[in-house]
Formats: sequence, structure tokens, C-alpha cells
Amino acid sequence: KPSDGRGSSCDTTDDDLDEAEMLDRFMSSRALKMDSKGYFMLKLEGKRIVCSFYSCITNEKGEVCDLEGKKIKCCDGQVREPMKTWRGRTAKELTTQVFEQWEDVTKLDLSLGHAAYIGREAQRAEHCLYS
Repeated sequence: KPSDGRGSSCDTTDDDLDEAEMLDRFMSSRALKMDSKGYFMLKLEGKRIVCSFYSCITNEKGEVCDLEGKKIKCCDGQVREPMKTWRGRTAKELTTQVFEQWEDVTKLDLSLGHAAYIGREAQRAEHCLYS
């Protein structure tokens, strides 16, 4: 039976799943470089996937800072205003808005790896919405 992209049309075993999970953990442990002009945050709100882009800079030490040069800490409880926010019902709708319809995306010097990561996270969010 052909796959509709939302499920699997092949038979997988518990060993296959264990191997995939191990590979995912290994791939998630690799070093990543932050894009110099900003970062994206994805979350679910109601029945929508929400993606927000936040501008930032990198200081001489390689630390991520807001546009005033203040270091951004991971879990400091500070509320930052996004530069742009999108909402979509599916990963495809959301990533089309961000990467194909947003004129400023070309100004970001966004790495292909970062774009791929955002696509994976959007797909993961879609899975959560409809599971």
C-alpha cells in the first residue's frame, strides 16, 4: 500500500525502532553552530503550529546576544518579542510561509542545516497535533 507521507507502509521491528532511536540520539549530540542573525522557536497553540523568529547578534566571545548586546540566557524567564511570527495547520503550510513567502528570509544567511532542522521540528509539531 502506498504511503501518504503520514504513516509507514513498511514493516518495522522493535530492533528497527531501537536502532532509529539510537541514531537519533547520536545525531542530536553533534555540535551545532548558531546562525548569526537570529533563531526560530516553534510551539503549539491550540490547533496551530506557531513559529517565531527572534533577531540576535553574536558577540566577540561567540555568545548569543540581543540587539543591544545583552547575553541571552537559555532559561532566564525573560520574554522577548519576536521579529516575525507565523501560524500553520501543517508543517508544509508553516515552512512554506517561512521559507518561500517571507521576503526577509534571504537576509538571514540561514544555513541549510538550520532550515532542515526547522522543517523537522515543524513535522514533529504536526505529528503532536494530529496524534
